[in-house]
Amino acid sequence: MIRREKHILQILLVDDEQYVVDDLELAFPWQDFGIDKVYKAYSGAQAMQIALQYPIDIIITDIAMPGMSGLELVKKMRKTNRRVKCILLTGYAEFEYAREALQYGVVEYLVKPLDHHKLRAALESTIKTIQKEIDTTASYEQAMLAFREHLPALRDKLLVELIQGKAYSEARLKEKLDGYQLNFQRKDRVFLILIRLEEHFTNFGLDSQLLFEYAVTNIACELLGAGFEVWHCRDTYENLVFLVKSNDEEVMDADNILKQLTHNTHQLHSSVNEYLNGGISVILSYPGEFPLDIRSMYEDSQSALRQQVGNDKGYFISLTDKQKSSPVQPLKDLYASPTLMHLLETGQWQGYKERLQQMKDFSNNLPAYNEEYIEEIRSMILGSFHYIAHKNHSLLSDLVGRELLDKTLFRSVSQLISWGETLVDTLQVKLERDTQNNRLGIIKEMQSCIAANLAEASQQFVADAVSLHPAYVSRLFKQVSGISISEYILNMKMEQAVACLRNSDMRIYEISEQLGYANSQYFIKVFKEQFGMTPQDYRGKL
Repeated sequence: MIRREKHILQILLVDDEQYVVDDLELAFPWQDFGIDKVYKAYSGAQAMQIALQYPIDIIITDIAMPGMSGLELVKKMRKTNRRVKCILLTGYAEFEYAREALQYGVVEYLVKPLDHHKLRAALESTIKTIQKEIDTTASYEQAMLAFREHLPALRDKLLVELIQGKAYSEARLKEKLDGYQLNFQRKDRVFLILIRLEEHFTNFGLDSQLLFEYAVTNIACELLGAGFEVWHCRDTYENLVFLVKSNDEEVMDADNILKQLTHNTHQLHSSVNEYLNGGISVILSYPGEFPLDIRSMYEDSQSALRQQVGNDKGYFISLTDKQKSSPVQPLKDLYASPTLMHLLETGQWQGYKERLQQMKDFSNNLPAYNEEYIEEIRSMILGSFHYIAHKNHSLLSDLVGRELLDKTLFRSVSQLISWGETLVDTLQVKLERDTQNNRLGIIKEMQSCIAANLAEASQQFVADAVSLHPAYVSRLFKQVSGISISEYILNMKMEQAVACLRNSDMRIYEISEQLGYANSQYFIKVFKEQFGMTPQDYRGKL
């Protein structure tokens, strides 16, 4: 017995002998087979009307009926619903009927009078066939849904591979282009457009940046889509790449196509500034042959893009025009004294930030600066931070945080300098706090040493105990505690002397010896200077 939970079946019983249909409806346990609805018809015409109104899964029909025969009914139903499964009933067992029925997709052929056991077997077989088709369809639809969901990523990946120079055989490339529904083919004349989102967009987080890229892509596709086939991706440098070809090559010459594309990309550049309040740089390549010239077109566009940075409004450059190259100049002022490393090493935090501003001013006064300038400045800043972090026996990532350190996308020197200032502020707070904690730890160690060795305690003794120079010990103790280490030792001895006078019967010379004074008269003198009375007088007042 087959029970269906997901797909409820509906069946249509057809016979011109009304009692056959009525008896079959009542006598057979249809619900045991997952059949929720049983329809009845007493002619082929009536059966067709029902089939057009309801989603019939199975039809059981007599062959020999007046007007429209069972075979004619099956033939017509299969035209409107090819998935319907048909079981024929007949009082004739001739082979010809069965052979003709098979031509119309009849799955079972039963002879009257109907045997319910055979009907059960026929239904089970038919329902298994239906289930298999449903599973196959569901699997196919699921696969197609997954394919459609991944189609943008597949297209993106293929274009990235092509601009990086990956070679495909002609047959394999055609297969991919057809499968990904891309209207490009070998020897098409194409243009490449490279877009970089400038400083305004990169100031936001990654999620926001992806949204901006999505918005820019939509604007580009809308402006270019009317006259061009458009295929786009995101390259490894976080730039947007568009490959386009004209839809009107047969009626437009190359010059007019270029004019139209130049107009559209100019409009794209201005539209992003207007609607998204941020700039993009747009490089329009020369025309090339697909896919032969794609890599060189992309590399030339990348080269042009790297030579132009630092303008938040962005640039528009057409490689079809002859570009005037700007001379590359060394950034000599970056290496002038005092260096960034020296400023950090000597704790000149404000001086470091002033030096960063000098770098910014120097760079902004250049005729033009490129991505390598930005990388040179970034490397210098990062190198100085790594040096001072490692000198303090720490990893830079532990001091300033991985998120801040991992920021590498800078569209201008101003953006880079702001990052450097944030780093130096973060590093200053962390190192000064760590230094203060280290100093407090050393002071606590000194105080513990003095308390445990009060009789022997001296500046030299404590310095030896903490493995530091006596002069540094003296200076550090005074900076943190506000008094010299000698004063602190004296205070501790006097506190101990008072405790002995209050809480013991020790003689004065015994207290003096316990506190490390070889001469009790000197102890009495020091005590009197501290409290204005001798130890004997102090004890006498208790």
